[in-house]
Amino acid sequence: MLFLITTKHLDKIILLRYYFFFLLFSLLFFALSQKSRNFATNYSIVDTNYLPIFMKLSVIVPVYNVEKFLPRCLDSLLRQGLEVGEYEVICVNDGSPDNCARILAEYEQKYPGIFRVITQENRGLGEARNTGMKVAQGEWITFVDSDDYVVDGGYRYLLDHFCTEQKPDVLHYQDRKVFTDGITLVNPEVKPDGKILFDGDGVEAYNKDDLSHVWNKFFRHQFLLEHNLEFEKIFYEDNLFNFCLFRCHPRLVIVSCNLIRYEQGNADSIIHTLNKEHVFREFNDLHYLINLMRHNLEDIPELAPAIRLNLKGYYNTISKKTCRISLNYNEWSHYTRILRDDSAVLLNYKKETTTLGRIIMWLRSHSLRSYFIYRVAYGFMILWHDCGVKKLFIHY
Repeated sequence: MLFLITTKHLDKIILLRYYFFFLLFSLLFFALSQKSRNFATNYSIVDTNYLPIFMKLSVIVPVYNVEKFLPRCLDSLLRQGLEVGEYEVICVNDGSPDNCARILAEYEQKYPGIFRVITQENRGLGEARNTGMKVAQGEWITFVDSDDYVVDGGYRYLLDHFCTEQKPDVLHYQDRKVFTDGITLVNPEVKPDGKILFDGDGVEAYNKDDLSHVWNKFFRHQFLLEHNLEFEKIFYEDNLFNFCLFRCHPRLVIVSCNLIRYEQGNADSIIHTLNKEHVFREFNDLHYLINLMRHNLEDIPELAPAIRLNLKGYYNTISKKTCRISLNYNEWSHYTRILRDDSAVLLNYKKETTTLGRIIMWLRSHSLRSYFIYRVAYGFMILWHDCGVKKLFIHY
Protein backbone atom coordinates (compact mmCIF):
# COMPACT_ATOMS: atom_id res chain seq x y z
CA MET A 1 0.00 0.00 0.00
CA LEU A 2 2.80 2.39 0.89
CA PHE A 3 4.46 1.64 -2.45
CA LEU A 4 1.28 2.45 -4.38
CA ILE A 5 0.79 5.80 -2.61
CA THR A 6 4.38 6.76 -3.26
CA THR A 7 4.11 5.92 -6.96
CA LYS A 8 0.90 7.91 -7.26
CA HIS A 9 2.50 10.95 -5.66
CA LEU A 10 5.52 10.66 -7.92
CA ASP A 11 3.29 10.74 -11.00
CA LYS A 12 1.68 13.95 -9.78
CA ILE A 13 5.06 15.53 -9.10
CA ILE A 14 6.30 14.66 -12.61
CA LEU A 15 3.09 16.02 -14.15
CA LEU A 16 3.39 19.26 -12.18
CA ARG A 17 7.01 19.58 -13.31
CA TYR A 18 5.95 19.28 -16.97
CA TYR A 19 3.32 21.98 -16.43
CA PHE A 20 5.92 24.24 -14.80
CA PHE A 21 8.44 23.93 -17.64
CA PHE A 22 5.71 24.44 -20.26
CA LEU A 23 4.55 27.64 -18.53
CA LEU A 24 8.13 28.87 -18.17
CA PHE A 25 8.96 28.36 -21.85
CA SER A 26 5.67 29.98 -22.92
CA LEU A 27 6.40 33.10 -20.88
CA LEU A 28 9.95 33.26 -22.21
CA PHE A 29 8.78 32.92 -25.83
CA PHE A 30 6.16 35.65 -25.35
CA ALA A 31 8.74 38.00 -23.81
CA LEU A 32 11.21 37.49 -26.65
CA SER A 33 8.49 37.97 -29.29
CA GLN A 34 7.33 41.21 -27.68
CA LYS A 35 10.90 42.49 -27.45
CA SER A 36 11.53 41.71 -31.14
CA ARG A 37 8.32 43.48 -32.13
CA ASN A 38 9.25 46.58 -30.14
CA PHE A 39 12.77 46.57 -31.56
CA ALA A 40 11.44 46.43 -35.13
CA THR A 41 9.00 49.26 -34.39
CA ASN A 42 11.50 51.53 -32.64
CA TYR A 43 14.38 51.02 -35.07
CA SER A 44 12.38 50.65 -38.32
CA ILE A 45 13.86 47.34 -39.41
CA VAL A 46 11.13 46.98 -42.05
CA ASP A 47 11.57 49.64 -44.75
CA THR A 48 8.67 49.86 -47.19
CA ASN A 49 11.03 51.28 -49.84
CA TYR A 50 13.57 48.51 -49.42
CA LEU A 51 14.31 46.72 -52.69
CA PRO A 52 15.68 43.18 -52.50
CA ILE A 53 18.08 42.96 -55.45
CA PHE A 54 18.14 39.54 -57.10
CA MET A 55 19.63 40.42 -60.50
CA LYS A 56 21.14 43.25 -62.51
CA LEU A 57 18.41 44.05 -65.03
CA SER A 58 14.68 43.69 -65.55
CA VAL A 59 13.47 44.10 -69.14
CA ILE A 60 9.73 44.82 -69.36
CA VAL A 61 8.05 44.01 -72.69
CA PRO A 62 4.35 44.92 -73.13
CA VAL A 63 2.79 42.69 -75.79
CA TYR A 64 -0.28 43.41 -77.90
CA ASN A 65 -1.05 42.38 -81.49
CA VAL A 66 2.59 42.04 -82.60
CA GLU A 67 2.92 38.37 -83.60
CA LYS A 68 4.85 39.39 -86.73
CA PHE A 69 7.57 41.21 -84.76
CA LEU A 70 7.56 39.47 -81.36
CA PRO A 71 10.04 36.61 -82.10
CA ARG A 72 12.59 39.10 -83.46
CA CYS A 73 12.29 41.18 -80.29
CA LEU A 74 12.59 38.22 -77.90
CA ASP A 75 15.48 36.68 -79.82
CA SER A 76 17.41 39.95 -79.61
CA LEU A 77 16.94 39.96 -75.82
CA LEU A 78 18.53 36.50 -75.67
CA ARG A 79 21.65 37.85 -77.40
CA GLN A 80 22.55 40.51 -74.84
CA GLY A 81 25.57 38.68 -73.43
CA LEU A 82 23.87 38.23 -70.03
CA GLU A 83 23.72 34.93 -68.18
CA VAL A 84 20.71 33.29 -66.54
CA GLY A 85 20.26 34.96 -63.16
CA GLU A 86 21.75 38.27 -64.30
CA TYR A 87 18.57 39.51 -65.96
CA GLU A 88 14.91 38.74 -66.51
CA VAL A 89 12.52 39.49 -69.37
CA ILE A 90 9.01 40.21 -68.08
CA CYS A 91 6.51 39.89 -70.95
CA VAL A 92 3.08 41.31 -70.16
CA ASN A 93 0.44 39.95 -72.53
CA ASP A 94 -2.08 42.79 -72.53
CA GLY A 95 -4.98 40.71 -73.84
CA SER A 96 -3.44 40.31 -77.29
CA PRO A 97 -6.02 38.87 -79.77
CA ASP A 98 -3.48 37.20 -82.09
CA ASN A 99 -0.97 34.38 -81.56
CA CYS A 100 1.25 36.28 -79.14
CA ALA A 101 0.12 34.12 -76.20
CA ARG A 102 1.34 30.96 -77.94
CA ILE A 103 4.68 32.57 -78.86
CA LEU A 104 5.23 33.79 -75.28
CA ALA A 105 4.40 30.35 -73.87
CA GLU A 106 7.00 28.75 -76.13
CA TYR A 107 9.75 31.14 -75.02
CA GLU A 108 8.82 30.82 -71.33
CA GLN A 109 8.94 27.03 -71.58
CA LYS A 110 12.22 26.99 -73.52
CA TYR A 111 13.98 29.65 -71.38
CA PRO A 112 12.39 29.39 -67.92
CA GLY A 113 15.24 31.19 -66.16
CA ILE A 114 14.89 34.30 -68.32
CA PHE A 115 11.31 34.82 -69.53
CA ARG A 116 8.36 35.46 -67.23
CA VAL A 117 4.93 35.82 -68.82
CA ILE A 118 2.07 37.71 -67.19
CA THR A 119 -1.36 37.72 -68.84
CA GLN A 120 -3.99 40.36 -68.16
CA GLU A 121 -7.06 41.87 -69.79
CA ASN A 122 -6.38 44.68 -72.23
CA ARG A 123 -5.65 47.81 -70.20
CA GLY A 124 -3.24 49.68 -72.43
CA LEU A 125 0.51 50.15 -72.77
CA GLY A 126 1.02 52.14 -69.57
CA GLU A 127 -0.84 49.66 -67.37
CA ALA A 128 1.08 46.76 -68.90
CA ARG A 129 4.34 48.47 -67.98
CA ASN A 130 3.07 49.11 -64.45
CA THR A 131 2.26 45.40 -64.11
CA GLY A 132 5.81 44.52 -65.08
CA MET A 133 7.32 47.07 -62.70
CA LYS A 134 5.42 45.62 -59.74
CA VAL A 135 7.14 42.24 -60.07
CA ALA A 136 10.55 43.40 -61.37
CA GLN A 137 13.54 42.21 -59.32
CA GLY A 138 16.41 43.90 -61.13
CA GLU A 139 18.63 46.71 -59.92
CA TRP A 140 17.89 48.42 -63.23
CA ILE A 141 14.65 48.55 -65.23
CA THR A 142 14.30 49.12 -68.95
CA PHE A 143 11.39 48.88 -71.37
CA VAL A 144 11.26 47.44 -74.88
CA ASP A 145 8.31 47.77 -77.24
CA SER A 146 7.57 44.35 -78.67
CA ASP A 147 7.89 45.45 -82.31
CA ASP A 148 11.38 46.90 -81.68
CA TYR A 149 14.63 45.07 -80.97
CA VAL A 150 18.04 45.58 -79.35
CA VAL A 151 21.53 45.37 -80.86
CA ASP A 152 23.41 42.22 -79.83
CA GLY A 153 25.34 42.65 -76.59
CA GLY A 154 23.99 46.13 -76.02
CA TYR A 155 22.74 45.67 -72.48
CA ARG A 156 25.94 43.93 -71.37
CA TYR A 157 27.94 46.87 -72.71
CA LEU A 158 25.82 49.42 -70.83
CA LEU A 159 25.97 47.51 -67.55
CA ASP A 160 29.72 47.01 -67.73
CA HIS A 161 30.69 50.53 -68.80
CA PHE A 162 28.13 52.94 -67.34
CA CYS A 163 26.31 51.21 -64.45
CA THR A 164 29.15 50.20 -62.17
CA GLU A 165 30.68 52.71 -59.72
CA GLN A 166 28.93 56.10 -59.70
CA LYS A 167 25.55 54.83 -60.76
CA PRO A 168 23.22 57.34 -62.44
CA ASP A 169 19.49 57.47 -61.75
CA VAL A 170 18.76 57.40 -65.49
CA LEU A 171 20.96 56.19 -68.34
CA HIS A 172 19.86 57.38 -71.79
CA TYR A 173 21.13 55.76 -75.00
CA GLN A 174 20.37 56.23 -78.69
CA ASP A 175 17.98 54.62 -81.18
CA ARG A 176 17.71 54.16 -84.93
CA LYS A 177 14.57 53.91 -87.04
CA VAL A 178 14.10 50.78 -89.14
CA PHE A 179 11.45 49.35 -91.49
CA THR A 180 10.21 45.80 -91.88
CA ASP A 181 11.69 45.54 -95.38
CA GLY A 182 15.16 46.12 -93.99
CA ILE A 183 15.49 49.75 -95.10
CA THR A 184 17.21 51.95 -92.52
CA LEU A 185 17.38 55.70 -92.35
CA VAL A 186 21.06 55.83 -91.39
CA ASN A 187 24.12 53.56 -91.25
CA PRO A 188 23.90 49.76 -90.96
CA GLU A 189 24.32 47.76 -87.73
CA VAL A 190 27.44 48.27 -85.62
CA LYS A 191 28.82 46.69 -82.46
CA PRO A 192 27.92 48.35 -79.15
CA ASP A 193 30.25 51.25 -78.53
CA GLY A 194 29.99 54.75 -77.21
CA LYS A 195 31.05 57.47 -74.82
CA ILE A 196 29.41 59.76 -72.27
CA LEU A 197 27.85 62.87 -73.83
CA PHE A 198 26.28 64.31 -70.69
CA ASP A 199 26.50 63.68 -66.95
CA GLY A 200 24.57 65.90 -64.56
CA ASP A 201 21.16 67.14 -63.46
CA GLY A 202 18.57 65.66 -65.81
CA VAL A 203 16.61 68.92 -65.99
CA GLU A 204 19.43 70.61 -67.89
CA ALA A 205 19.39 67.99 -70.66
CA TYR A 206 15.59 67.67 -70.62
CA ASN A 207 15.32 71.37 -71.49
CA LYS A 208 17.50 70.96 -74.58
CA ASP A 209 16.97 67.50 -76.07
CA ASP A 210 14.12 65.17 -76.92
CA LEU A 211 14.12 62.71 -74.01
CA SER A 212 10.43 61.86 -74.23
CA HIS A 213 10.70 58.07 -74.75
CA VAL A 214 11.23 55.42 -72.06
CA TRP A 215 12.40 52.53 -74.26
CA ASN A 216 15.88 54.04 -74.73
CA LYS A 217 16.75 54.35 -71.04
CA PHE A 218 17.88 52.39 -67.99
CA PHE A 219 16.11 53.45 -64.80
CA ARG A 220 17.57 52.75 -61.38
CA HIS A 221 14.85 50.68 -59.74
CA GLN A 222 15.30 52.16 -56.28
CA PHE A 223 14.89 55.70 -57.68
CA LEU A 224 11.53 54.77 -59.24
CA LEU A 225 10.34 53.33 -55.93
CA GLU A 226 11.46 56.30 -53.88
CA HIS A 227 9.51 58.71 -56.08
CA ASN A 228 6.49 56.45 -56.72
CA LEU A 229 6.84 56.78 -60.49
CA GLU A 230 4.40 54.88 -62.70
CA PHE A 231 2.48 55.29 -65.95
CA GLU A 232 -0.95 56.83 -66.49
CA LYS A 233 -3.46 55.46 -68.95
CA ILE A 234 -3.17 58.05 -71.73
CA PHE A 235 -1.74 58.05 -75.26
CA TYR A 236 1.23 60.15 -74.19
CA GLU A 237 2.20 57.94 -71.27
CA ASP A 238 5.94 58.16 -72.05
CA ASN A 239 5.89 61.94 -72.07
CA LEU A 240 3.99 62.26 -68.80
CA PHE A 241 6.18 59.63 -67.13
CA ASN A 242 9.36 61.43 -68.14
CA PHE A 243 7.94 64.79 -67.10
CA CYS A 244 7.30 63.39 -63.60
CA LEU A 245 10.72 61.73 -63.67
CA PHE A 246 12.74 64.83 -64.50
CA ARG A 247 10.89 67.05 -62.06
CA CYS A 248 12.62 64.89 -59.41
CA HIS A 249 16.02 66.12 -60.69
CA PRO A 250 17.60 62.70 -61.38
CA ARG A 251 21.28 62.31 -62.12
CA LEU A 252 21.23 61.66 -65.87
CA VAL A 253 23.95 60.14 -68.02
CA ILE A 254 23.55 60.31 -71.82
CA VAL A 255 25.72 58.02 -73.91
CA SER A 256 26.27 57.79 -77.65
CA CYS A 257 25.62 54.02 -77.82
CA ASN A 258 23.09 53.35 -80.57
CA LEU A 259 21.32 50.21 -79.37
CA ILE A 260 17.56 50.35 -80.00
CA ARG A 261 16.01 49.66 -83.38
CA TYR A 262 12.74 51.59 -83.55
CA GLU A 263 10.30 49.86 -85.93
CA GLN A 264 8.44 52.17 -88.31
CA GLY A 265 6.74 49.58 -90.48
CA ASN A 266 4.15 48.21 -88.03
CA ALA A 267 0.80 49.29 -89.46
CA ASP A 268 -0.97 48.23 -86.24
CA SER A 269 1.21 50.45 -84.05
CA ILE A 270 -0.43 53.22 -82.03
CA ILE A 271 1.63 55.86 -83.82
CA HIS A 272 0.20 54.75 -87.20
CA THR A 273 -3.47 54.43 -86.19
CA LEU A 274 -5.45 56.89 -88.29
CA ASN A 275 -9.16 56.79 -87.59
CA LYS A 276 -11.12 59.79 -86.40
CA GLU A 277 -12.01 58.37 -82.99
CA HIS A 278 -8.40 57.48 -82.23
CA VAL A 279 -7.01 60.86 -83.34
CA PHE A 280 -9.52 62.79 -81.23
CA ARG A 281 -8.80 60.62 -78.18
CA GLU A 282 -5.12 61.29 -78.74
CA PHE A 283 -5.80 64.99 -79.11
CA ASN A 284 -7.86 65.12 -75.91
CA ASP A 285 -5.09 63.31 -74.02
CA LEU A 286 -2.60 65.84 -75.33
CA HIS A 287 -4.86 68.64 -74.09
CA TYR A 288 -5.00 66.93 -70.68
CA LEU A 289 -1.21 66.62 -70.65
CA ILE A 290 -0.79 70.30 -71.49
CA ASN A 291 -3.06 71.41 -68.67
CA LEU A 292 -1.33 69.11 -66.21
CA MET A 293 2.06 70.51 -67.15
CA ARG A 294 0.75 74.06 -67.09
CA HIS A 295 -0.44 73.69 -63.51
CA ASN A 296 2.96 72.36 -62.52
CA LEU A 297 4.88 75.24 -64.07
CA GLU A 298 4.37 77.39 -60.97
CA ASP A 299 6.18 74.81 -58.82
CA ILE A 300 8.87 73.87 -61.35
CA PRO A 301 9.47 76.89 -63.61
CA GLU A 302 12.87 75.47 -64.55
CA LEU A 303 11.08 72.90 -66.77
CA ALA A 304 9.27 75.50 -68.89
CA PRO A 305 11.71 75.28 -71.86
CA ALA A 306 11.35 71.49 -71.95
CA ILE A 307 7.56 71.68 -71.86
CA ARG A 308 7.43 74.13 -74.75
CA LEU A 309 9.95 72.12 -76.76
CA ASN A 310 8.15 68.82 -76.31
CA LEU A 311 4.60 70.06 -76.78
CA LYS A 312 5.50 71.85 -79.97
CA GLY A 313 6.75 68.53 -81.31
CA TYR A 314 3.61 66.71 -80.15
CA TYR A 315 1.39 69.17 -81.99
CA ASN A 316 3.42 68.86 -85.15
CA THR A 317 2.85 65.09 -85.00
CA ILE A 318 -0.85 65.29 -84.36
CA SER A 319 -1.30 67.99 -87.02
CA LYS A 320 0.05 65.57 -89.62
CA LYS A 321 -2.50 62.99 -88.49
CA THR A 322 -5.42 65.41 -88.69
CA CYS A 323 -4.45 66.15 -92.28
CA ARG A 324 -5.02 62.47 -93.11
CA ILE A 325 -8.52 62.11 -91.67
CA SER A 326 -11.63 63.83 -93.01
CA LEU A 327 -13.02 66.38 -90.55
CA ASN A 328 -16.09 68.54 -91.09
CA TYR A 329 -15.98 72.24 -90.30
CA ASN A 330 -17.40 71.90 -86.76
CA GLU A 331 -14.86 69.24 -85.86
CA TRP A 332 -12.05 71.34 -87.25
CA SER A 333 -13.28 74.41 -85.36
CA HIS A 334 -13.28 72.44 -82.10
CA TYR A 335 -9.75 71.22 -82.84
CA THR A 336 -8.35 74.66 -83.68
CA ARG A 337 -10.06 76.34 -80.71
CA ILE A 338 -8.41 74.02 -78.22
CA LEU A 339 -5.14 74.24 -80.13
CA ARG A 340 -5.28 78.03 -80.07
CA ASP A 341 -5.86 78.11 -76.31
CA ASP A 342 -3.05 75.67 -75.60
CA SER A 343 -0.68 77.44 -77.95
CA ALA A 344 -1.33 80.80 -76.31
CA VAL A 345 -0.34 79.37 -72.98
CA LEU A 346 2.65 77.22 -73.87
CA LEU A 347 3.92 78.02 -77.34
CA ASN A 348 3.22 81.78 -77.45
CA TYR A 349 3.24 82.27 -81.21
CA LYS A 350 4.13 86.00 -80.90
CA LYS A 351 7.57 84.84 -79.76
CA GLU A 352 7.89 82.36 -82.61
CA THR A 353 11.15 83.24 -84.32
CA THR A 354 10.67 81.65 -87.76
CA THR A 355 8.40 83.09 -90.44
CA LEU A 356 6.89 79.68 -91.15
CA GLY A 357 6.14 79.19 -87.44
CA ARG A 358 4.31 82.54 -87.24
CA ILE A 359 2.28 81.71 -90.37
CA ILE A 360 1.24 78.32 -88.98
CA MET A 361 0.18 79.80 -85.65
CA TRP A 362 -1.75 82.58 -87.42
CA LEU A 363 -3.58 80.10 -89.65
CA ARG A 364 -4.54 77.97 -86.67
CA SER A 365 -6.01 80.99 -84.92
CA HIS A 366 -8.44 81.68 -87.83
CA SER A 367 -10.73 78.71 -88.12
CA LEU A 368 -12.46 79.30 -91.48
CA ARG A 369 -9.41 80.09 -93.60
CA SER A 370 -7.39 77.38 -91.83
CA TYR A 371 -10.14 74.86 -92.62
CA PHE A 372 -9.73 75.65 -96.31
CA ILE A 373 -5.96 75.14 -96.01
CA TYR A 374 -6.61 71.92 -94.12
CA ARG A 375 -8.83 70.50 -96.88
CA VAL A 376 -6.14 71.20 -99.46
CA ALA A 377 -3.53 69.59 -97.21
CA TYR A 378 -5.85 66.61 -96.60
CA GLY A 379 -6.16 65.99 -100.32
CA PHE A 380 -2.40 66.16 -100.81
CA MET A 381 -1.72 63.82 -97.86
CA ILE A 382 -4.14 61.25 -99.28
CA LEU A 383 -2.26 61.38 -102.58
CA TRP A 384 1.08 61.25 -100.75
CA HIS A 385 0.37 58.23 -98.58
CA ASP A 386 -2.36 56.27 -100.35
CA CYS A 387 -1.79 56.82 -104.07
CA GLY A 388 1.93 56.17 -104.37
CA VAL A 389 3.19 59.77 -104.65
CA LYS A 390 5.42 59.25 -101.59
CA LYS A 391 7.43 56.56 -103.40
CA LEU A 392 8.57 59.11 -105.99
CA PHE A 393 10.42 61.02 -103.30
CA ILE A 394 12.00 58.09 -101.46
CA HIS A 395 15.37 56.79 -102.58
CA TYR A 396 16.14 53.25 -101.54
